[in-house]
Amino acid sequence: MKPKVIIYNAVSLDGRTSGFTVDMGLFYSLAQEWGENATLAGCDTLLNAPDEIPEDDGSEIAIITPNENDPRPILVVPDSRGRLRSWHYWRKQPYWKDFVSLSTKNTPARHIEYLMSRGIKTVIAGNEHVDYGQALEELNRRFGVAAVRVDSGGTLNGVLLRAGLVDEIHLLVHPLLAGGIDQKTFFRDITPEGTGEIPLKFMRSELYSEKFLLLSYAVAQ
Repeated sequence: MKPKVIIYNAVSLDGRTSGFTVDMGLFYSLAQEWGENATLAGCDTLLNAPDEIPEDDGSEIAIITPNENDPRPILVVPDSRGRLRSWHYWRKQPYWKDFVSLSTKNTPARHIEYLMSRGIKTVIAGNEHVDYGQALEELNRRFGVAAVRVDSGGTLNGVLLRAGLVDEIHLLVHPLLAGGIDQKTFFRDITPEGTGEIPLKFMRSELYSEKFLLLSYAVAQ
């Protein structure tokens, strides 16, 4: 069974996701509203984290056995090419209770071995690219994931939307215009079938601190 998939992004009034300062406190306090079991974070999002994060040197290896009563979600990262080598850093963060890498049949065998040696669980779905439909069902089957919050940029959002896997979209609109011609948006359409409208159904809107507007839509299937 596919879990519920929720896209949640902070945007400017002109729909940008970069070029302005996000109210991170408000953003993540509202993120708790959806009761996520898993956070799906794009590999590029972690690789481009603002802090300089060294690669894992192998000095810290531990097998994690999550407490079933731990309410924190698991961190899920698609990484078909085996680029993320800093799992030790993300495992130290207090936000997640367990960790899963989404791989494919063509992910380098040495990277799969690296994940296993570091106690990182792996879901293999797809050949060249991650098959997200299959991966989501596997997350539900193996880890009991019922709700996934996508914490990523426009590329992963676009892939999930075009694949028809997204259930809801929530945008925290900041009261400003970011402008520019190179600023990123929350929906970047790079798939071959990336044409045509994706209809949405309005759910609600909420105002916070008399300036931030949370817009919520269901994706019409």
